[in-house]
Amino acid sequence: MTTQSKGLPVFEFLILCSVVFLAVCNNSVYYSLHVYLQGLGFSKSASGFIISIYSLAGMFMYAAVSSFISIYNAYRFMSAGMLLVVLGGSGYLFVNDFWLLCLLRVGQGVGMFMTLAPCVALLVSMISTDNAGSAFSLYSTALLLPYSLLPDISERLVPHLGGSAMMYAATASLIPVAFMMTLFLRWRTARMHLREEKAKTGPSLRESYSNVARLSIMTVLAANGIYFMIFTGVFFLFQDFAHSRGIERAGYFFSVQMGVMIALRLFGGTVFDRFSKRGLIVAAFLINAVGFLMLMGLSDEAMLLPIAAVFGIGMGLSAPALNSLMFTVSEPRFRSFNVNMMMFTVHMGSFLGPLLGGVMVDMFGYGGFLQMAAIGTGVAALVFLFMSRGGLQVETH
Repeated sequence: MTTQSKGLPVFEFLILCSVVFLAVCNNSVYYSLHVYLQGLGFSKSASGFIISIYSLAGMFMYAAVSSFISIYNAYRFMSAGMLLVVLGGSGYLFVNDFWLLCLLRVGQGVGMFMTLAPCVALLVSMISTDNAGSAFSLYSTALLLPYSLLPDISERLVPHLGGSAMMYAATASLIPVAFMMTLFLRWRTARMHLREEKAKTGPSLRESYSNVARLSIMTVLAANGIYFMIFTGVFFLFQDFAHSRGIERAGYFFSVQMGVMIALRLFGGTVFDRFSKRGLIVAAFLINAVGFLMLMGLSDEAMLLPIAAVFGIGMGLSAPALNSLMFTVSEPRFRSFNVNMMMFTVHMGSFLGPLLGGVMVDMFGYGGFLQMAAIGTGVAALVFLFMSRGGLQVETH
């Protein structure tokens, strides 16, 4: 990827974002999975483990396979990944055993990795340091929009479809559409001069992981992992939490939260290019800590909207700033690998969030879980502020 200024290929970029949107619908639809699994007889801890093992599979794939993905093999990976996503989404119609469900989730994790990791390689080939903030802002909107739509849509449709398993299978039917769009994108990008800036053989696996050991890279990766622990812990446990507070339909909480996040990214894209990314990240973590404190006091459905707006602001500021910061502090030849390492920490956070959240809820109840989440998020902001002082230099060579 060259660092010189260049325009974003808008049409191809929007097709890529559309593919990502349809793929992520097949993750956000599992908003109800924690309650669905408890309906099958599993405890909160066991349900949290089944949910989390999806991300454990993704962690392994991002750690072991990311360095082998480039724009030259991206479409082969995507085709195989989409097949696994379809099979995984349909599998809930036939599987209700603990270990088979774990195996199903592993297959889904591998499939989603093989679908989304190549999208990152294609994305990095399209952008430059001048438009990285706005490009990641729009790209992350495609990642977030399904989380805004699917929770509320699934709550409305599940009673008419005959259960959550049918909803999961129905959502998998979006993947053939994504596959057709991928074929069109392959034809379009073959006609463009998109290329990665790399040596003839590219960086070795050892070089790639040595680059990750840099303090600036590790600091951003750690912050990203904590961010997704927050996000997924709230997302997958929220329906059961709302039920415990007497609120039967709470899916619109995420519609509001994601709506705020998307508005920030669509209309505040230049903010992520012009203002201190470090300051935005610290502010975002502190705002999320306030959100957890507000959730502790949730006693009425009317409180959901302001709390959702607070989380929307906090989480809306975090992800674009983190991704853009990673892009700018990375050496050009490691950018694609490092952005995929960001996805590794997404899966690490997504593994630990529901797993630890489920265990803490079993042990301390939702009040204890939210209190620890608020304290942990505030501490994370202070640690990031300290660790990032003077250590986040922009790479331009």
